[in-house]
Amino acid sequence: MLIIKDIKCPLNADASDIKKRLAQKLKIRETDIYMCQAHKRSLDARQRNASLQYVYQLLVEIKNEERFYHLPNVEKYIAKDLRPLKIKSAVRPIIIGYGPAGIFAAKRFIDAGIKPLVFEKGPRIEERRKKVAHFFKTGELDENANVQFGEGGAGTFSDAKLTTRIKDPLIPYILDVFTKHGAQSEIKIDAHPHIGTDVIQKVITAITDNLQSQGAEFHFSEAVKDFIAIDGRMRGVITDKGRYFSDYIILASGHSAEDLAKTLIKHQVHITAKDMAIGFRVEHPQSLIDKQQYHDEKEYLLGPAEYFLRYKGERGVYSFCMCPGGIVVPASSKKASIVTNGMSYAARNSGIANSAILVQVPSSDFQSDDPLAGFAYLHELEARAYAISSSYKALAQNIKDYMNHDISPLIFPSSYPLNTHLNDFNKFFPPLYNTLFKEAFKHFDQQIPGFIDQGIMLGPETRSSSPIRIWRDKDGQAVNNEGLYPAGEGSGYGGGIMSCALDGVKTADRILLKLSHNSL
Repeated sequence: MLIIKDIKCPLNADASDIKKRLAQKLKIRETDIYMCQAHKRSLDARQRNASLQYVYQLLVEIKNEERFYHLPNVEKYIAKDLRPLKIKSAVRPIIIGYGPAGIFAAKRFIDAGIKPLVFEKGPRIEERRKKVAHFFKTGELDENANVQFGEGGAGTFSDAKLTTRIKDPLIPYILDVFTKHGAQSEIKIDAHPHIGTDVIQKVITAITDNLQSQGAEFHFSEAVKDFIAIDGRMRGVITDKGRYFSDYIILASGHSAEDLAKTLIKHQVHITAKDMAIGFRVEHPQSLIDKQQYHDEKEYLLGPAEYFLRYKGERGVYSFCMCPGGIVVPASSKKASIVTNGMSYAARNSGIANSAILVQVPSSDFQSDDPLAGFAYLHELEARAYAISSSYKALAQNIKDYMNHDISPLIFPSSYPLNTHLNDFNKFFPPLYNTLFKEAFKHFDQQIPGFIDQGIMLGPETRSSSPIRIWRDKDGQAVNNEGLYPAGEGSGYGGGIMSCALDGVKTADRILLKLSHNSL
């Protein structure tokens, strides 16, 4: 079996068309191709005067395949068994937090025959969805059930993107888990796959139900309050409902779990402040983005367009978590604070594009040696925004007004469900940040004409990454606390669904390796 790369096809090409293009490229008869299926697919929109097309990597079986080994863009496909080894052990690892890292650590354990205990301070998705909808409608926040906390983690209320720059052989394992539980099959081949908040909620519910049926023990709406430590080793956890013991504890609590970080400090876990990013959301008519990105107007075949923008100034400014056809949502997990985030349904049909625009913030900006100073830095911004609007209304301004130190009514209504409060962001961010944001906007406007004049901004956006890193050794354990395995974004080892899921799998694998040695 071979992987053959760089097969270019029109957007509406079907399986027959793709096979024909492959035969033409290899100069063989179609009958010599026994099997041909898409392995990867990306959009080629580099030439403004050329038609858009897909570029495929194909997985194929061909008559006398060895005759093609010497060709460029051809390699022999070797299937890999990505399943963990089965292990016989009565050990029950504890997992704290049930976002992507916690989900896939639990899945990995179950696949190996190990039955973990999972603790999540928020509720299951069905209840969580009701709490979130209530907040969006009334502004009444539940600090334990919101966009940040609950079954599935923060990614459950997002665009549910699965893009990552990481090249890892375990990625197909993760994608396979998603598709087997109801995600779209296209995520296995698309270069920029997404599931959508409505679909991923169903997918995660199905994963949880499946894990539960195989022996995973879930404790939803049960918060871990402390750790049981004996002689420098973590031996268990204390929750608001009981005490539980295990020699293996995965900490996958997410980037907003400040309370647990404070508890870890008491146990002398080595934590340092980490660089992060802050900014705001921008919204534009989706048609503006489609016109720029799909220059030959094929959006009806491709769906709403995305963008990825970067500006290298004194500090980097970049787009993050771009949500085509999405909405901007209130993502607070702490009362009297404003946090914005982006979310899209699978159909991406709101007509509005949104994205975070963030500036890099080094830990030196916190002006404190406290390892948790980043949390205080973020909370100050979030609380100040709430004080300005006297509510959960997001601060908002036209981008062109921001550029000119002006205030006028928004050029179109924001998708943000709790309404907006006009505010001059020039007075909200430090002067350096304003300078960098404005330089970046001018640069972005050259790439997408109309980015300034047709856009609005609202915020603040403060939860793009964790402000701490919990240091771990080569075995994945906290450097001075044996038995504790920090994982995922909240521990400083991930930045999205895929990277956190990968870290959860690998963290579980480290524990499985220890258990396999112990069982010999």
